[in-house]
Amino acid sequence: MKNIAKKYSKRQPKIKAEMSGKGLTVHAGLLPVLNFMGKLMFRERVHEAVHKDRGANARYQFVDAVQMVVIGLIAGATSMVEVMKVCTDEVLKKMSGWKEVPVDTTIGRIMKLASQGDIVELTGVIHRFRGKIWKRAVRSGHKLRSALCEVWIDVDSTVDGVYGKQEGAEVGYNPHKMLSPTINEPGILRLSGINILR
Repeated sequence: MKNIAKKYSKRQPKIKAEMSGKGLTVHAGLLPVLNFMGKLMFRERVHEAVHKDRGANARYQFVDAVQMVVIGLIAGATSMVEVMKVCTDEVLKKMSGWKEVPVDTTIGRIMKLASQGDIVELTGVIHRFRGKIWKRAVRSGHKLRSALCEVWIDVDSTVDGVYGKQEGAEVGYNPHKMLSPTINEPGILRLSGINILR
């Protein structure tokens, strides 16, 4: 019986995969984001709001760091190392005009240049971007539920349990671990399906 099975079974051909293609990216979903940032004049607006010019010999400006962090966050990065992994993609570098991408510590050092006032200015830029996008959507004839009818706003906060002595931790409501220290996370604003951290 075994001889008959071997006689009629076909051998699988050996498949050899080569990764030699150029101009390919795993972050193709970020290319429309870069185009969208270009249409919004993202770099110019950030530079107007936050005048953080580094020296003439500096390879990276504050605007570059902000754009890299935003793109990394949209890609799902949760740390500066992951942001830099996203930004080292050859296609993204070419689309955004970066010749080189700095290491994560350099981006962290550049981001530390921002003061509290700069963060307030950047928040204002975000609000202006949002208003511009919503106006454009309404003018184009797209019916936005949130623009044409009443809107419900739901604000929540979350509680995270912590271990050890961490800054800001207090004994509070935690149904799973009574009398353990917790940190009350900032509120999450839900507006017509859009989550906005507050």
